[in-house]
Formats: sequence, structure tokens, C-alpha cells
Amino acid sequence: MKVRIIGAGAVGAVVGYKLSHVADTAFIVDEERKKRYSEGFIINGEHVSFSLKTKQEADKADLLVFAVKNMQLEEAMEESFPFSGPRTTIISLLNGIEAEEKIASVFGEEKVLQAFITDLSSNHSGQEINCFSGSGTIVFGEKDNERTERVERIASLFDDAGQQYVIPDDILHEKWWKFMLNTCFNTLSAILEADYAAISMNNDFIRAVRIVAKEVQSVAGKEGVNLSQNDVEEMIRRVTRLRDHGKTSMLQDVLAGRNTENRYFAGAVSRLGKKHGMETPVSDFISILLEAKRKCL
Repeated sequence: MKVRIIGAGAVGAVVGYKLSHVADTAFIVDEERKKRYSEGFIINGEHVSFSLKTKQEADKADLLVFAVKNMQLEEAMEESFPFSGPRTTIISLLNGIEAEEKIASVFGEEKVLQAFITDLSSNHSGQEINCFSGSGTIVFGEKDNERTERVERIASLFDDAGQQYVIPDDILHEKWWKFMLNTCFNTLSAILEADYAAISMNNDFIRAVRIVAKEVQSVAGKEGVNLSQNDVEEMIRRVTRLRDHGKTSMLQDVLAGRNTENRYFAGAVSRLGKKHGMETPVSDFISILLEAKRKCL
């Protein structure tokens, strides 16, 4: 299978490393990144080199993987469009709940599976990545949850690569569950500068998580997705079992002085609240607070 990945951060590089052992795998880059990435990456202390292709060197992918941040998506779609052919399947490992719709509007809805990645604990600085939890778990499937031939084909690829994955009964529910996790834990961890070890030991942090989760549950309900209290407790269990010193991606962005995905987490809750005529004061507040924090650093 020909796999092309755009985004060589903590998600893309770790997943790409797995897939490169069993598939024709290359990263889509611009000329500047091609020069920089040609020196390779350090993944858990191991020097790793990847095949790199610019859009001028495009070939048609069987599987096209988006592993960039939301604010880089427009540029990534432009760079990767020449790699998309009639038989290309696309999965997006971006956070949030909006990326697939944007990708479908450019590449065609028929090419896009619903997907995200979870249980990935890592630190990322430049081209050095330290991953504390394997390569995470990719959750994916058709929007209507049908077990199609292409879903089975990608599952077989992941099996061969040793990439953990789940094909859930209800992919949209699972995407909203991950969105709730990101909105609660990424945003609060970035505000409080708490790594996973600190989160797991802080009962007040978890109290705050439950307060934010209530607003996400309310907005999800208006969007036709039921996030139960059991979903909230499972989210908390999943994150608090990561007791290492890994950091959420948003915290890493804040500490590195990079733009964050704030508008795609708490900001998205606020936008959806307005869409449905709902008040979302907690999400409004933490979104504003995080922006204020960034401007103070």
C-alpha cells in the first residue's frame, strides 16, 4: 500500500515510523521542510529517516493521512491535493470535530473516513520526539459505521505494522468523546501547565474537568450525539492512568510559544453554543483565559 502522510510532528512521525516498516510510506513536505527533515528524526533516542516528497514529486496515494494541527489544515490540503487520486482513502488524525468536513469539501466526501488518535503521550521538540505510550490508538471507520472493504484493508495494514487501532460501533460518538477529552484536558493542562503525572494526582483538576465536560455534553446533545456520564468517567480514567511526564499537545504548544488549537476546542464549544442559542460560560472563560495566558508569556 502507498501511504502518504502530511504532518511530521509527534503524531505523524510516530505513526509513520510504524507504517514505514510494512508499506511504501513517505511524508509530504514543502521545500523548506524537505531540507530540514532530510537530517532525519530522533524517535525515542533512535535516529530515523523518512522518504520525503514535495507536491512537485507527487504520486497517487492509496492512503493519505493528515497529521497536522488544525491551523495548518488549509496549507496541508493545498500541499497534499496532488497526491489524491480516484482510489485514495483519506484519514485525518487532527483534533476536534471539524476537520473531516473541511477535507471532504476539497477532496470529496466519498474519500474521507472518520478518524482520530488517542492514548498517545509524548514530548515533541523540533525533530526529537519522546513517546511514552507506544504509537497511540487510531480510532476510525465509515461515517455510517459500515465495515467496508477499505476499512478492512486499512485494518490489515495496521495489523501488519503493529499499529493499535479500534473500529468502533459508532464513530461519531467516539469522535465527540475525544473532542470532550481534548476540550477538558488539553485546555486546562495548558492553563495550569500540568503534565500527565500532575493531572493524575490533582483532584481539583478533575473537578474542573467535570465542569467543562457538562457544557460539552450539552452541546453534543444539540448536535445529536449523546455523551453520557459514563463517557465522562471513562475519559477521566483514560487520561489519569497516564502517570508519566508527557504533556498534552496544547501544553507543549504554549510552552514553546506556538499557536494553539484553542479555537478548535473550547472555542468550538462556544461557537456551537451560539449556533444552538445556548450559553457556554465555562468554555467561553477558559478559552479567553488561555489566550490571556499566552499573551503574558
